[in-house]
Amino acid sequence: MTMQQEAPGRPMRAFCGLWLFLAPCFVAFLAVPVAAAPASEACGTDLLEADWNRTVERTGLVPWNMNYGYYPDEYYYEDDMGGMEGGNGEQTERNTTLHPEEDWMVSWRYPQPLAPLRTSMYATMAVGNDSVGAYRFNLSADHRMTFCVTLYGDLDEDGDRLPVEADVYLLTTKQYERYEQAYNNAHQSYGWWDDIEMLLADRAPELRRYDPMGWTSYRDVHAYESVEEVSFSLSLDKAEVSRSLFNGEVWEDFYLVVDTWDNGHGKDAPSPDSVVYADVSAVATPRSFVMPPASVALVLIVLLGGMVAVPAIVQRRYAMAGLEAVEA
Repeated sequence: MTMQQEAPGRPMRAFCGLWLFLAPCFVAFLAVPVAAAPASEACGTDLLEADWNRTVERTGLVPWNMNYGYYPDEYYYEDDMGGMEGGNGEQTERNTTLHPEEDWMVSWRYPQPLAPLRTSMYATMAVGNDSVGAYRFNLSADHRMTFCVTLYGDLDEDGDRLPVEADVYLLTTKQYERYEQAYNNAHQSYGWWDDIEMLLADRAPELRRYDPMGWTSYRDVHAYESVEEVSFSLSLDKAEVSRSLFNGEVWEDFYLVVDTWDNGHGKDAPSPDSVVYADVSAVATPRSFVMPPASVALVLIVLLGGMVAVPAIVQRRYAMAGLEAVEA
């Protein structure tokens, strides 16, 4: 009697379980796809002028002023590094036509703390040939940042902007320091950097980080090479802090870099032999909810645990049902 009562219910339970398993697949096929909105749509509205040296700092690298940090000996550069401004042994002199940067932009100075960027801003950057222009920001997890960069060259005879290509990178403080060292090595007179540059040209980003002479962009993805314009978004799940054995926790700022030199990457833009102008917009969008960093690990643990537990539970229920039927 018990077997006759339970038998009709089992196919129904199996059918319901199969339907619950396949229902998400049918919903995915029937759902209307949502059109992807480009990040550039967020730029161009409600932008304020940059609050210099409070939330944004302008810095850069130029071939006529190598940055090796601070040394108390004022004759150090003249006696020991007099010929290191030019790459491959050539002395590089400042050309105001090709290098519009002011001295304060490229002179070494200790980075001062910046307030978090909470408002949208815009600015125009002029980057000389074979040089680097950068904006330093303090970004937080409370805001989603959207960056839009438009590049153009000098004006032609009709007053139109000439098209130009350059590279745009997003780097943290530690990554920018390695990038700065690579720039200095490439513009010194020793000449050994050319051989290292060829070795690193086609290496994958995940391999460059383990090389003392290599450098990578933030998360290995924010590298936009040979572009005329680019827009991208960034959402942090926590404050960017680096840790080391000797220095402990170090706060990481972010550098938005416009690159006009041959940095050794295989697909980067060559030097344009002209000044590159960059219209930069940074849009800050408040985030209503920020998931904790541990949420991803918890979800994976639950999924993996479910993959192990569900078959075991089904097998146990199947075995128990067989035992009950035999006993009956």
